[in-house]
Amino acid sequence: MQTMGRSFGASQWKDRDSCGKDSTAQGLLALIGEVPALGLADESFISRCSWEGALRYAVQRSGRDDYEIADAVGISHSYMSKVLKGTAGLWGDRLVRVMQKTGCAAPAQWINHHMGADMVLRSTQAALIADLEAQLRVARSGRAAA
Repeated sequence: MQTMGRSFGASQWKDRDSCGKDSTAQGLLALIGEVPALGLADESFISRCSWEGALRYAVQRSGRDDYEIADAVGISHSYMSKVLKGTAGLWGDRLVRVMQKTGCAAPAQWINHHMGADMVLRSTQAALIADLEAQLRVARSGRAAA
């Protein structure tokens, strides 16, 4: 019986398309764009989806996979998998970090929807302007007293 020599290099054992991520190819896809700082899901989706669906939506919207989000948040891949299946919980700081890393507030939006509340994201520019106007009022009132 003849043994086969090393006619195939390690990189040729599997086709790149079948073995998972190829970061160079992912970077060239025109369908993947920049994700805005923080976004909301469509209200009609939130009203129909489950808690896990809102979490999965946030991960999918980020353009990253669940393992990359788990790494960014600082939780294990297996725990993240359980969270997305609904067999583990995600709350508090970790939930906030997931929403920050995914750029999507759909999980908080889901909670608000089920509590009968509406969710509105603060505009960072409007908050900065309001803060500067408050500082200006304080400065002017201090000058008027002097």
